[in-house]
Amino acid sequence: MVDAHPPAPAEPPIHLPDEVLVHNLLDAADEVIYFKDLHSRFIRVSAGCARVHGRSSPDELVGLTDFDLFGQEHARAAYEDEQRIIATGRPVVGKIERETRDHRPDSWASSSKYPLRDADGTIIGTFGVTRDITDRIHAERALERVVREREEANAELARVSAELAAVLAASPDAIARYGPDLRYRYVNPACERLWDRRAVELIGRTDHEVFPGARFVGPWEEALLRVLAEGLDEDLHLAVDAGPVEGRWVHAALTAEPGPDGTPIGVLASLRDVTETKRAEEELAHRAMHDEVTGLPNRRLLMDRLRHALLGLRRRPGTVALLFVDLDRFKQVNDAHGHDQGDRLLRIVAERLVHAARAHDTVARLGGDEFVLLCEDVDPDQGARAVAERVVAALREPYPLDGLVVESCASVGIVVTTDPDADPVTLLRAADRAMYRVKEAGGDGFRSSLPLVDVT
Repeated sequence: MVDAHPPAPAEPPIHLPDEVLVHNLLDAADEVIYFKDLHSRFIRVSAGCARVHGRSSPDELVGLTDFDLFGQEHARAAYEDEQRIIATGRPVVGKIERETRDHRPDSWASSSKYPLRDADGTIIGTFGVTRDITDRIHAERALERVVREREEANAELARVSAELAAVLAASPDAIARYGPDLRYRYVNPACERLWDRRAVELIGRTDHEVFPGARFVGPWEEALLRVLAEGLDEDLHLAVDAGPVEGRWVHAALTAEPGPDGTPIGVLASLRDVTETKRAEEELAHRAMHDEVTGLPNRRLLMDRLRHALLGLRRRPGTVALLFVDLDRFKQVNDAHGHDQGDRLLRIVAERLVHAARAHDTVARLGGDEFVLLCEDVDPDQGARAVAERVVAALREPYPLDGLVVESCASVGIVVTTDPDADPVTLLRAADRAMYRVKEAGGDGFRSSLPLVDVT
């Protein structure tokens, strides 16, 4: 075993005079060490103290006070500390001081000061050691600033998060966050209400799992995958066939959630029930294409269907017929009994025309007492005539109105074509002319442009 204690030296230890020890300590030390008299004047300082104060020799500081070296405020505080030490004999240890000097940046120091005593213990001054801690103070303050800024940032984040949570909670729109696996990561209360599911029933599940068998889920998840793959926003309308909104329309706005490198890591979805808006749009579209009195297709829809019927002749040859119907004596009924009774008569006419036509024929009202039947795939010889016969017979029957019964009949003009290049407007005019020939002959019948005519 190795002896941890060094062998005792043969000669006794060297005893050096105190002055030699003090001289070596002060001249070799980089520390700021100083001795002061009862008036706080320097009587001896270290080489390090002289360098700190810009002196080439410690002797240059002898006889000076802090008032010669520092700003008045710091010098006064130091003087008061030293006089208190002299009066009480109690040291000041580890005091942090801000040292101010004229024409030099302020610095920070840790200062410890003690009473200086003579051999019999009488206080004859003070001595102290000062260490420059400017770098430490700056580092601590920088750290404090970083901590404070982080706390402020966290507080701001908490505030924004709270505001966002409040906005999401109060939003009338359903808001959901999807992960890359299309599973719910977040839903707000409106989303819970929309799907009639609690958050715990949605989070972590896909829509396929939440709504098994629902047809809307397929195109919905396809849209989510497109946003994930392309990172582009997308809007879509869905006809929902599941949950409490079954049979209703939902508008969805999808936005990619970017990851740290910008690659989408999820999708944010905002959904709104737009059924009423959709119904209003459909109602407007219906009104634009249908007669207000009878509910039948109007001239615009008739001409659109006629153009499609003619185009269909290119794919499958056949015969298209138009029956132009004009009521006889309708003006007399309208003038004698008023417009309300006239409108009632028109609605009865519309019902009879629909029953007289075939299931896939179009019955339209052009306006006034004029109606048109568009018949596709009719027999080129007798098909249109058979429909016309039913029309004339149906409209010859008496009309029970409110409190009275009136009689009327109709003149019907027929035009047929097998030409896909026929002009729709010209066809309608030809049927109109055929109808007028019937009316000129006394009405209550039909007339055809047969044999077939190609009107271009």
